[in-house]
Parts: sequence; C-alpha cells; structure tokens
Amino acid sequence: MDLTALRLFCDLVETGSFSRTAERFSLSQSAVSQRLRTLEQDYGQTFIERSQGRSKIEVTEAGRVLYEGGRVLVDRANDLDTLIRSLSDEAAGTIRVAAVYSLGLHAIPPRLKPFLTAHPRVNVHIEYCQTGKVITEVLSGAADVGVVAVPGSRSGIEVVPFASEPMCVICSPKHPLAKFTELALTQLSGEAFIAFEGDIPTRKLIDSQLAARKVSVNIIQAIDNIETIKNLVEIGTGISIIPTDTAHQQQLEGTLSVIPLVAADRFERPSGMILKKSGPRRAVVRKFVEEMRLNLEQP
Repeated sequence: MDLTALRLFCDLVETGSFSRTAERFSLSQSAVSQRLRTLEQDYGQTFIERSQGRSKIEVTEAGRVLYEGGRVLVDRANDLDTLIRSLSDEAAGTIRVAAVYSLGLHAIPPRLKPFLTAHPRVNVHIEYCQTGKVITEVLSGAADVGVVAVPGSRSGIEVVPFASEPMCVICSPKHPLAKFTELALTQLSGEAFIAFEGDIPTRKLIDSQLAARKVSVNIIQAIDNIETIKNLVEIGTGISIIPTDTAHQQQLEGTLSVIPLVAADRFERPSGMILKKSGPRRAVVRKFVEEMRLNLEQP
C-alpha cells in the first residue's frame, strides 16, 4: 500500500477539501486527485464521490472502511517516524503550529524570532484557525502544537502555559469613553458592544467578568476574530474588550483608544500550548515548546 497516498486520503476525509489537503502536503489539487485515483485503481473501488455542485466531498462505504483502517496505519507510521527522530537531540525540521488568530498574529511572533535565530534549520508553519479546529488538528496529528486562549482540560490533551494577557477596553478616539484614562466595567453598561462569538473561550471569559459585576452591555455584533472586531470599533460601530497587546499598533497610529481597567476590575486572558498526550515527540517539538515559554522578548 502507498503510505503517502493513504496519508492524503485520510487528510482529505478529515478536511473535506482537495484544496486544503493539497496545501498541507505542498501539492497541486490535480496531484492529490491523481494519487487518489491511483489508489482507487489499485483496489478497484471508488473511495470519494466527485459529484459537481457539492461543497464537500462524499465518502463511499469502501472509503469509510479504508479510512477507519488507514487512519490507524497512518497514526502508527507517524508515531514510528516521531520515535526515530526523537532519538536525536538535533533541532531541525518542520514544526506545524495551529493557533487562534490573536495569539498567532500578536503573541507568537516576538517569541518565535529568537527561536528561529537560534535554530536556523527549523521551519515553523503556522495555521490560523478557531479553538475547536486547533484542538482537532492537534488530536489528529495534523499539528504538532496548538496555541489557544483560555485553555480548558480535555481528554488526550496536555496544556503548557504560554502567556497571560491583560485585557482593556477599546473604542473610537471620538467615543465619549475615550476621554478616560481608566474605566470601571460598570461604565460600560448599556454600551453598544462588539463581542467575540459565543463559543469562543475569550467571549466566555469576558461575559463572566461582566456578569460578576452585574454589567449588561448591548451586543450588536458577534465576531470570530480580533482583527475584524478592531476594524468595527475603529469606525465607531461600538466598543469592545480585547487583550491590550493586540491593539498596540492601532494605538500608536491613533485609530483606537486603548483604555485600561481600574485596579479592582482588571483581569487577564490566559493562553496555553496544547499537545497530544499519547505518542513520542520529536526533539525539535520539545525544544520549541521549552523555548517558546522562555522567549519573552517584546516586539
């Protein structure tokens, strides 16, 4: 059996996308499709329905059988590869990182720079996605390390502390709240508010802090990423609460007012690196996790 073709097939089933699988394996979509056709020809079976007009692929009964058995083989091959590579202490190779947007864009880069400087033979590939997808990528082995905000306990996952970010209020420089040097959460009561989507851990953290002080804001939009939230606040749509460091550039440019909370209301957003508990880890991954905790260089 062609192990590479089996890897491609399993990834295709999990992502549901020829384009995404092609990107992950640095192949063209036509190359992925051709490898799959060859696999089907070898067994005289159709594993994937290729009907046009459908947004997602459909796996046949034969495809499900191949995936269930093939996933086990791919996982064992991955573990064997990792075990052999872990015998060396050399930091080299590619590290696949899945990170939520805000941490991937703002918290990781200042720590990553000294790591890459110290280990020039390492390549770090970062994929940006929501928390649920980060966890899925780590558990499936598609990512070596995940970086998420407000990490919770989950079966099969180890959490390594990464950072703790102070939260702040952001608003347009023209907003009435912009005149304050500090704000109490109670001052936000009734304000038009741009929130994170409800299933995002940062949203739950903010909601809990507001609820603890019996503050009710007027949520007018719920967004899945911090960059869009900042854009909406910049144009005066509403206010929001985000990690302070993520608004540093906009504060320098004068497009956002960044206002810290009063001492009694201050809170921070914890974040962590998540790793799959089972199986060996490559030396380069162990080194990455260790040094990302130590590299606290600021941008």
